[in-house]
Amino acid sequence: MIENTLSAIFIGFFLGAPSGISPGPMLILIISETFQYGIRAGAKVAFMPLLTDTPVLIISGLLFARISNIDLLLGIISLSGAIFITSLAVRGLKNTNLNVDFNSLKPLNFRDLVLVNIANPNPYLFWFTVGAPLMVQSFQNSFSVGAIFLLGFYIGLVGTKFILVMVTSKSRSFFRGTFYKRIIQFLNLLLFGFAFLLISEGITFLGLDGWNNFL
Repeated sequence: MIENTLSAIFIGFFLGAPSGISPGPMLILIISETFQYGIRAGAKVAFMPLLTDTPVLIISGLLFARISNIDLLLGIISLSGAIFITSLAVRGLKNTNLNVDFNSLKPLNFRDLVLVNIANPNPYLFWFTVGAPLMVQSFQNSFSVGAIFLLGFYIGLVGTKFILVMVTSKSRSFFRGTFYKRIIQFLNLLLFGFAFLLISEGITFLGLDGWNNFL
């Protein structure tokens, strides 16, 4: 799936961006901190995944590297990743509205922000089913391709969060507008495409190549 730097940054970015912009607890935290304490506070929330994701990224990458020659496990992981990505896409398309009671939001300290990120199951599910296989595959091509994949992913994840921090500091109405909803819908439709590719890869790993004729 990842064969060069162009595909690496494209796939990385469009896997990270939906999580960065979709409604959810982390987006609410970004809004909360930005409105109460300004851009700097919101940016702390936006960049927190760079800290909390690192152990998960390393552990999942090392584990996957050890099983990267076992086709059965690769097939199962690919199909599991497709299910996870599909569930994210369906949830994202259903939930395009962000309803926040701005008056009820409470500030969080650094420890709280770390704990909220650690308690979020999505990074674990992503890296152990989708992220690690793609990361190892990209590094097997070359170090630069692997680095570009990670760069693209975190530009998508953290970059979109930071953009939302900037937007939040200017206007609350953006999150209730049509443009925001259309961006979410577009990014989540792309996730369906990635899920399709993962299903195709999973079938190949399981030795059921004939089924690819139906995909």
